[in-house]
Amino acid sequence: MNILNSNEAFAAMMAGRNIMCRAIGELIEFNDIDQFPANIFAKQGYEFCIKVETMELAGITFAKPLTPEDVVEDQEIFIVHPDHISQVKYNKQCMEYFASVRNGFAQADKENAELQLQAIGELFGRNIFYPPTIDNTGKTKKRRSRKTEEPAANDQNSTSNDVEEKASESQSDIQITEQGPVTAVEDNLIDDPIETDAVKLVEKFTAEINAAETVDDVMRIRYQLSANGHMVRGQIIELNKLGEKRIEELTTPPSESKDLSVNELKRLQEDAEKLIQSQKDDSSEQPVQVDEDAVYKELLADLLDRVTNATTPAEVNAQIKYTKSWTEEQRKPLIDAINKRLVELNPPKTQSSLAVRIQKAEDLTELDALEIDVSACDEEIQPQLMELVEKRRLELDPFTAAIGEP
Repeated sequence: MNILNSNEAFAAMMAGRNIMCRAIGELIEFNDIDQFPANIFAKQGYEFCIKVETMELAGITFAKPLTPEDVVEDQEIFIVHPDHISQVKYNKQCMEYFASVRNGFAQADKENAELQLQAIGELFGRNIFYPPTIDNTGKTKKRRSRKTEEPAANDQNSTSNDVEEKASESQSDIQITEQGPVTAVEDNLIDDPIETDAVKLVEKFTAEINAAETVDDVMRIRYQLSANGHMVRGQIIELNKLGEKRIEELTTPPSESKDLSVNELKRLQEDAEKLIQSQKDDSSEQPVQVDEDAVYKELLADLLDRVTNATTPAEVNAQIKYTKSWTEEQRKPLIDAINKRLVELNPPKTQSSLAVRIQKAEDLTELDALEIDVSACDEEIQPQLMELVEKRRLELDPFTAAIGEP
C-alpha cells in the first residue's frame, strides 16, 4: 500500500481514484474520504492511500481487473491466459495488450492475476494451482537474436535452405516491425520550441479560445494565460475578456442560439484583426511580470459565484478541480464555500423518524408498539417522546381521557 500526502491524494481523487484517509501515527484502519470533511486535504496530521477495489468470483476474492484508464505506457501488467500469466509492458498500439485490458484479463500484480485465474477455473469446476508466470518484457529482442544465428549454424544441411529462407523472412519482418517505434521515439525526443513572441502567442490563444467547445476548456486556457510570462498585462486582459465572451456563448441555451449572419461573421473577423494589429503595435513593450495575485482573485471570485449558483452537490464539488495548482491556503475560501453550499442543498432533518411516526400513528395499537420503541431510546430523549405519545393518545381516544378526568 502506497502512502500519499495531501497533494498527491487530491490529484489522484481528481483523476477519478477512490481515496481513503486516517490520522498519522494511530493504529486504525483507513476510512473512505467521504467520512471526512471537505477541507481534510488542508489539515495537518493525516495520511492517505488509494482504495483497492476487490471483487469475488467462485468464492475467491481478488482485485478488480485493470481498465484502459488505469494503465499508462510501459507499465508492467500481468495478463491472464488459460494456462499461464504473461508479464508484459503495456503498449496501447499492441492490440493484444489493449484487448486484454479492455476485456478484464489484466492485473497490476502477479498475486491478483493468479487469484483471478484460479477463480475462473473454480467457476467451471477446475482446480488451477501455481500457474506459471512468463516474463515477456524482452521477448522480441531474444527472438530476433536467436533467428539470426540459426541460418549460420545449419547452412551445410540439405534442409537448411528452407530454414534459412524462413529465418531471413522472419528477420526482415522483425526489422520492419522495429523500425516504426524507433523512428517514433526519435521524433518524440525532439522538443517543440517554446513560443516567446507575444504577437504569435495572442494569435495562438485567440484561436484556442474560439475553438473551445466546453466551459472547462475555456477555464483551462485562462489558467494558461495566468502562467504565461511572455505577454504584457493588456494582452492578457483582452484575452480574458475574449474567454468570458466564449463562456457566455457556450452557456446560452440551444433554443436561443441562432446562426450567425454574414455581417456578424465579418464583424467578428474585423475585431480579431484589430486585436492582432493592436498587439503588433504594442510588441515593442517589454514583457512584465504577471500579477498572479490579481489573476487568483479573479478566478476565485468566478468559482465562488459558480458555487453559490450551483443547484446540485455534484455541480458544487466539480469546482474544486480548477484549483490543482493552488496552495492549501489559496484553496481554503473555496472549500469553505463548498461546505456551506452543500449544507444548504442538504439541510439536516429537524425531527427524528420515531417522533414523526408517533405523531402520525393511526390507532392505539400502533401507538402502543411505538411506545415500546421509545423505551429502547436514549434516556435523555425519552421524556420528550413520551409527551408525544400521551398527546397522540388523547387525540386518538378523547372519550377515555375524558372519563379519567376528576
